[in-house]
Amino acid sequence: MLDTARKLARRHPVLLTAFALALVATVFFSARMAYFAAHWKDPEFHMQEPATWMTPRYISHAWHIPPEVVKPALQVPDDLAGRPTLEAIARARGVPVAVVMAELEALIASQGAAE
Repeated sequence: MLDTARKLARRHPVLLTAFALALVATVFFSARMAYFAAHWKDPEFHMQEPATWMTPRYISHAWHIPPEVVKPALQVPDDLAGRPTLEAIARARGVPVAVVMAELEALIASQGAAE
C-alpha cells in the first residue's frame, strides 16, 4: 500500500498536491461549519443584552428579526460601508448611542409582541 502511494506521488505529483490541498480545505471548512452551527445553536448566545458593538446583521440573526426591518428601524445611513456597529450608526447619525440603543430595544419589544 505504501509502495503504491510512493509510485503515485512520483508519477503524479501535481495531482497528489491538488488532492491534498482539496482535502485540507474540506477539513477546514467542515470544522468551520461545525463551529458556527454550534455557536448559533447555543441558547445563551441568542438574545443577549443589546450592546454597542452589535451590527444590524447580528441583531437580525440573534433576535430573528428580518434585516429589512432592522436597518430602517435603526435609521442606518446609506453611506455607511461594511458592517457598522450601533456605535458607528449613532456617530454617523449625530445622535447619542443611547438613542440608537433605545430604538433597538423598542424594535426588539415590538417584534417580540408580534410573535
